[in-house]
Amino acid sequence: MQVGFSYDVATKGFLDLKTGGITPLKPDEKPPSNSTVLPGTFSSQNPESTANTTRNAARHFWNFMQVFSQDFLKSHPTDGTMAIWAESFGGHYGPVFARFIQDQNARVQQGSLPNAKVLNVTTVGIMNGCVDSSVEGTARPEMAFDKNTYGIRFISQEERDAAQKAFDQKDGCREKLLKCDEIGRAKDPDQFGNNNEVNEACSDADNFCFDQVDGAYFNQTTQRATFDLTRCSLAGSPGNEYQQYLTQDRVLKALGVPVNMTDFSSTCQQAFSSTGDGSRGKLDTLAPLLDSGVQVAMVYGDRDWICNWRGGERVSLAVKHNGADRFNRSGYTDVVIDGGQSVGQVRQHGLLSFTRVYQASHFASFSQPKAAFSIFDRAMQRRDIATGRVPSSNDYSTNGSPESTTTFDTPEPVTPTCELLGLSSTCSENQIEAVENKTAKIEKGVIVSPQLAPGTCP
Repeated sequence: MQVGFSYDVATKGFLDLKTGGITPLKPDEKPPSNSTVLPGTFSSQNPESTANTTRNAARHFWNFMQVFSQDFLKSHPTDGTMAIWAESFGGHYGPVFARFIQDQNARVQQGSLPNAKVLNVTTVGIMNGCVDSSVEGTARPEMAFDKNTYGIRFISQEERDAAQKAFDQKDGCREKLLKCDEIGRAKDPDQFGNNNEVNEACSDADNFCFDQVDGAYFNQTTQRATFDLTRCSLAGSPGNEYQQYLTQDRVLKALGVPVNMTDFSSTCQQAFSSTGDGSRGKLDTLAPLLDSGVQVAMVYGDRDWICNWRGGERVSLAVKHNGADRFNRSGYTDVVIDGGQSVGQVRQHGLLSFTRVYQASHFASFSQPKAAFSIFDRAMQRRDIATGRVPSSNDYSTNGSPESTTTFDTPEPVTPTCELLGLSSTCSENQIEAVENKTAKIEKGVIVSPQLAPGTCP
């Protein structure tokens, strides 16, 4: 996949800290000698050597799991079940991977794949996942205007209304998404990403919806973080401490990896953007999972903007599974953990749950680890998310309000920490310039001088 420690061909290159881009080097070539470049060993950066659609990624995942389950798991016994938990674009990955595995299971059982084994997926967890833009619709501009629960407005009513118009108008975002879906089903039903007409239609939808529906958020004078709307963009969540840890030689040696960690792969992004995969909605994968007995747990931190809980809630209510009517009639109840603390609210019927986690970012398990683990643990045990005491049977439903209305005061501002490995995302221009001209004071990967330029963050 060319992200994380995944690679095709270990290739010498360098990371540009200002852009996050990785450039491969020729055998006799040396990296530029400046302070915003880090030499290392990476993947090849060839977009043809990675997946370009979620379905193609599912094919790679299934192949990997066949090897992993038949080799590694021989000496590590399990109960034979499998759960897939995914975050962010994982709103695409999780459901599609699970459905692809089910389709492959049918082929295994029919004898079409004689050397393969059945993979028993029992749970799909979606953490702040973007699932289907046609359903999530205008949740992002609404969240930026008046639908967040922290009393913060980042865009004007005019900008919110313009976003709604861009979504609803003729040949607008909604129609472009529908066109992507219709052409895709007709000409690339297996989503190989090799049909130019489909790719162009879906990329057009991607670009239009991003620019016209979401654009106002990115045009703010003072940027808010896409992953935590209560914070300045330079103080987003989580920090970059994990990158510092994963770049240490002793850690790389202990893991036995020959490449440096790639936190974000522009190569993968390029490949997926070329097919407009983000506009290929995945709502219709959820109902077959639920109806076949797979549990679906949707967990959303309420500070996220990009894959926010309002959009996730819309998805949960739009799934056309057998228990849809009873799920939609179920109300929100508190999620209570040890000590009687309410950490969020959940709507649940049977195997489908939608949980809003209070005071949590796009990375809910980072922001609220105790709450997130309690929810995860209850889901894995197939017990109710609210208390963890009741089995999640087809007769179980939550009772309460049809809406989650709990609000909070705007939190105190968090001062950004300018980190060398997060130069482009955590540092102001004056700090980046200081690193470039070698006047910055850096301690343990953190730029401690100069300080953030005044007025950069709210």
